[in-house]
Amino acid sequence: MNNRKTLFQMALSGDFDIEGVVPNINRCREISKELNAVDLIDPTSRQIGLLAELLYRTEHMPELESVDMYSMEDKTPQLPN
Repeated sequence: MNNRKTLFQMALSGDFDIEGVVPNINRCREISKELNAVDLIDPTSRQIGLLAELLYRTEHMPELESVDMYSMEDKTPQLPN
C-alpha cells in the first residue's frame, strides 16, 4: 500500500522543509504562479494542496513578522480643506 502523503496532508502535519527565507519565498512564488483567483471557486485536490502548502509556508516564515504593518496602511494623500 502506498503511504505517500498528499500536499494537504503534508501541510497539516508540517512536513515541509523551510530551509531559509529565499528558498521559501521562491517556492511561494512558484505556487502562486500555478494558481489563479478563479481556482478558489471550484478547486481541484491539487489546488487545495497547493493552497495549503502556500498557507503553511507563509505562516511559518518568521521574517514576515518583521514587516511593518504601518507600511501596509492606506497612505492616500489627503486634500487640504
